[in-house]
Amino acid sequence: MTDARKFNTFFSWMHALTLAEEMIVVVGVISFFGGLVLSATLMKVVLLLLSAVLIAYVIIKVGKRRGFFIQEADEEKHSLTSEESNIRMKKLVFDDFQVSGKQYQVDFVDEPEQPQPIFHEQEDMPLEKKETEKTTITVFEFNEFIEAPGAGQNAEEGPRTEFNALIQRVLSVVKDTHFAYTVALFWINREKQQLILEGHNTNSDKFMTNRRLPIGSDVVSQIAVNGKPQIVSFVDELGQNDMLPYYEAIDKVRTFVGVPIFFSGISSQDPVAVLTLDCIEADAYGNETITSLAQIAKLISTLIRSYTSKYDLLLDSEVLRSISRMREQLSIDFGAHSITRSLAEEASRLVPWDYISVILFDDSKKSWVVHNLLNRMNDPYVPLMSELDPQNSMVISVIQTSVPKIIDDLSAASGPRFYQAERCESKGAMVIVPLNSLSRCYGALVVESKDPKTYSDADIKLVQKLAETASWALEILSLTEIMNNYVSLDETTGVSTRKSFMSRLHEEVQRANDFSNDLSLVMISIDRMDDHISRYGREAFDFILQNVGRMIKVSIRPYDVVGRFDFNCFVVLLVNTTSNEASLWAEKIRKNVASNILNIENKSFSVTISVGVAGADDETSDVDLLENTNRVLQKAIEAGGNIIRVY
Repeated sequence: MTDARKFNTFFSWMHALTLAEEMIVVVGVISFFGGLVLSATLMKVVLLLLSAVLIAYVIIKVGKRRGFFIQEADEEKHSLTSEESNIRMKKLVFDDFQVSGKQYQVDFVDEPEQPQPIFHEQEDMPLEKKETEKTTITVFEFNEFIEAPGAGQNAEEGPRTEFNALIQRVLSVVKDTHFAYTVALFWINREKQQLILEGHNTNSDKFMTNRRLPIGSDVVSQIAVNGKPQIVSFVDELGQNDMLPYYEAIDKVRTFVGVPIFFSGISSQDPVAVLTLDCIEADAYGNETITSLAQIAKLISTLIRSYTSKYDLLLDSEVLRSISRMREQLSIDFGAHSITRSLAEEASRLVPWDYISVILFDDSKKSWVVHNLLNRMNDPYVPLMSELDPQNSMVISVIQTSVPKIIDDLSAASGPRFYQAERCESKGAMVIVPLNSLSRCYGALVVESKDPKTYSDADIKLVQKLAETASWALEILSLTEIMNNYVSLDETTGVSTRKSFMSRLHEEVQRANDFSNDLSLVMISIDRMDDHISRYGREAFDFILQNVGRMIKVSIRPYDVVGRFDFNCFVVLLVNTTSNEASLWAEKIRKNVASNILNIENKSFSVTISVGVAGADDETSDVDLLENTNRVLQKAIEAGGNIIRVY
């Protein structure tokens, strides 16, 4: 009986084979016997493995078709289910309220079985209906609900960039929730009668490329003027350009809605911005859309109020940093050039610009000149040290009135910026801020942009804070020069000041010409002073000047004159001395200075000097004597220093 069942099973399996499976079995059997017959080991192994794989493949295919493996899986599942049903569920209790130092306690608590609901499936329900009633579960990734660190924000870019990023996200949400074709936010500039695009999200390739629109009769301008929401259920294609100004060409828009945005931080009840939506379907929006957008408008208003305060604080801190940088620069080099340079550089950090110039009065030319200039575009503009037209210049008119001025469009200006023949091709906007102190006007700061209507009153207030600092610096510089004119001795070296020395030089040259006396002038320059300052610090500058000045003073006669002529240059007037005698005296001074060891902060070093000597001939003026002496001094410096040259 057993053998008969086995044979019946074998034959039932054989009858279940398809033609392809029979061919696979035949190939497997041939491979098996071929593997037994062959003597080559490698081929034998390959054929035996091939036969095993083919036969196993056929067995698995037939077994699945006959339900053998599925039945075993169901039996196993049924056995596990029945086994689990006989076991009462237990609850795991983890007690974490333990005394310190003891192990945690874990208990198993019997949980009473809960009756399971029984669901009866209707047998007569069609299969298609059952499949449609199955619930579809959408799986969301965790990173879809959080923002990656640092994405969309940069602390160094400030609140302005952060505000723009938030507005852009709000517009994206509005567009998705209202199925809009385009959503945009426009600022309202009533002073210049403009709509300024803040952000947008659109599917159109015909959206405006310019950020500014004039306030006119279109629907966006109407909302900006009257502060009331507007719905256009059907936008006629023929009138779209006049109704929707933010498209450069006719697009497939059919419905429009716009709402005003107000700002509670100002006293005016006029809107500050307009939020617009449009759709390609006709009659797509209604009153419920206005209600929804009203909440969005309140959110944007809150963002404006928050970031306005942050932006104001940022601007104030930036102005303070600019003033600090100006003061630091002036503490190193206090002069008119340093003041105007730092003013122009710091102004370029605060306001948009293409050209920045600083105007000061030049005593030698007796006129106002362009003292400093920044040209970002490197195109034709007014050159440095150009004299301004005192009659028709716009800059001169501001200097005369001492009142700041904004020119929104230079193409409509009646007069030139600086002078009539200027080569300024820009036709943008300009702001002119005078440099005023309590007593006088020292000049003006001129900032120009190639774009019209760039500057506002807020820009003037920013630049004025820098101009005030520069004005006080110019005031101090002017008072210092006046004081130096009445002081006969240099504060650092104790020798005569330049003005005092020049007065004495004029007298001695006149006396030498009248009585035919010999007179020589010696100019002494300290070599490589900049290297000494960079190596030993700013304090070394005064220390070197004091030591060289002391060595010169002790080597002259009581009726000779020594003075400080320039940054690191001394002049000595030797009375009743020929140029040859003066050169011998200068050589002695040169050797003494070169061999003298200086000490500062436990650092020892020496300095050298270059000397120029010139004698006064008959009818020689003091100006000629100075020029001759300075000429030979420059030759000594060009020769490498530590040398004397005689005119």
